[in-house]
Amino acid sequence: MEMKLSQNGFTFIEMLLVLSIVMVITSSVVFVTTSKLEEIEERRFFKQFHLDVQQLQSIAIGEEKYTYLNFFDNGSKYVAKSANVKLFEYELPAGVRLSKNSNLKEIAFHPNGSIKEFGTLLFETTNGSKKVTFYIGRGRVNYEK
Repeated sequence: MEMKLSQNGFTFIEMLLVLSIVMVITSSVVFVTTSKLEEIEERRFFKQFHLDVQQLQSIAIGEEKYTYLNFFDNGSKYVAKSANVKLFEYELPAGVRLSKNSNLKEIAFHPNGSIKEFGTLLFETTNGSKKVTFYIGRGRVNYEK
């Protein structure tokens, strides 16, 4: 009786090669996904910021009071107020903050809805700087990359 030796397994080197290929593919997927998520979060923030500014202007017109949006904690959060009453507060996402070089640190609306002081908010993001420009007049805002 003769015994046959079966060698149907993988060698250690073959196993390491397959595992290293899987690790490279997995790490590249994680890297691409993470940067895409940061980009989506940044876009979501700027949409929310735009809505908050519009809401603040609407409150100023509706209640005929001055409204203010101030940045705190080194530009990582903003608070909206009307007549010293806090309306809402928002934390900026991890990769976004108001730049120290921004010429506006506060947004204020007159009771008629026009902006008190025009200028530019400069935000530092993981994808570069973004500018939000407020023009003289009612509600004219421009978002630039």
